[in-house]
Amino acid sequence: MIRSYYTRVSILTTLSLVSKVFGYPASMAPAVQNLEATLSAGMVEKMLLVIFLVLLGGVFAGLTLGLMGLDETNLHVLLQTGTETEKKNAKKVMSLLHRGRHWVLVTLLLSNVVVNETLPIILHDVIGGGWQAVAISTALIVIFGEVIPQSICVRYGLSIGAKTANMVLVFMYLMYPVAYPTAMLLDYFLGESHGTVYKKAGLKTLVSLHQAVSPTDVDALTMDEVTIISAVLDLRSKAVSTIMTPIDDVFTLSTDDILDEAVVDKILSHGYSRIPVHAPDDPVNFVGMLITKHLITYDPEDAVPVKDLQLSVLPETGPDTSCLDILNFFQEGKSHMALVSNNPGAQNGALGVITLEDVIEELIGEEIVDETDVYVDVHNKIRVIRRQTGARRGSSRLTRLLTLHRNAQVNKVTHTPQHGKPTTTKVVADSAKTYGATDANHDSNSENQPLLH
Repeated sequence: MIRSYYTRVSILTTLSLVSKVFGYPASMAPAVQNLEATLSAGMVEKMLLVIFLVLLGGVFAGLTLGLMGLDETNLHVLLQTGTETEKKNAKKVMSLLHRGRHWVLVTLLLSNVVVNETLPIILHDVIGGGWQAVAISTALIVIFGEVIPQSICVRYGLSIGAKTANMVLVFMYLMYPVAYPTAMLLDYFLGESHGTVYKKAGLKTLVSLHQAVSPTDVDALTMDEVTIISAVLDLRSKAVSTIMTPIDDVFTLSTDDILDEAVVDKILSHGYSRIPVHAPDDPVNFVGMLITKHLITYDPEDAVPVKDLQLSVLPETGPDTSCLDILNFFQEGKSHMALVSNNPGAQNGALGVITLEDVIEELIGEEIVDETDVYVDVHNKIRVIRRQTGARRGSSRLTRLLTLHRNAQVNKVTHTPQHGKPTTTKVVADSAKTYGATDANHDSNSENQPLLH
């Protein structure tokens, strides 16, 4: 007020000096007289008040869109993973919004309405009323009180909201008698807002939208990461019956099967680590499972039946069990294979088997092929195509060990007795599979060489 007073006095003084020295031009005399009358009536104070109201209304309009557009879930994310500035701003904004989101909303809207309704009244005294006051106030409110502030606050809502949090809090208590009861009614009828909570389908879509477009974008998600996250979200709703191996495709043994050379080679050729074992003449009545690593010390020449070996318990589950539940069971370490049955615990109803590998394949959304797998997809009988190492195969350590073993066998075939005549000796060796340790007298330097070059 003091500054506007001195401004008005200086303008009037200047006009007075000019009029005394040079006099008024005939064409400007009425305009100058009107200007003096207008300024003398407090026009400067009212013009400054108009500018102040326009700017204040713009602040309220921008904060209404900026603060209400901030999601509480996103604020929690920034509070945990944002930069130091983002964490500080998020903490201030959350402290303000936790007092009542509807309270903040009603305060900003009510303050904006008061400002916008006051502006035409002030302009009426400045311009003289009429449609000019309405047109000018509308233009000022739309351009400087709505469009520009809201555009800025949408882009920088967090930082602006944090800087004006104390100001908003003051207006919240100034408008308390009207704003707080109105906010309580909104909370009662609409409920409190707790941020956006996505369902699984929404999370999958949200994750897919964050997939990297360019390979150089290291902060975005890769296609494999998107696939794994989507598969994890579906794991609980997927039943084991949809991913199990049907019982017709399962390699099984009977308790009466004799583990001779042929059966052991058949077990090793299939490459399974666990084999379900059923009762004699009853292929759907499973009594346990054989863990193939127990055959490491087994001699096929013993030819004992399967029932005489150590059999592990084969757990059973229903076809509607979720993959997440069976994964939690496998994590307990009791078994990594389970029988899927219509009648768990009964002697019939076997549908198939499910293993930890099956669940992990669903978990990552891709097939896992190890060194002993024959099929990539057992259901569709898609065989594994293994890449040959070509010329490098001969330089591998495994090849060298086999060559040394073969040469040692050849050296035993022909030997020279004491009287100097060579004698041929028949050697019985398993050409297909050698059980036991390798020769301990081989070149010790080869131990430090890699298995594959």
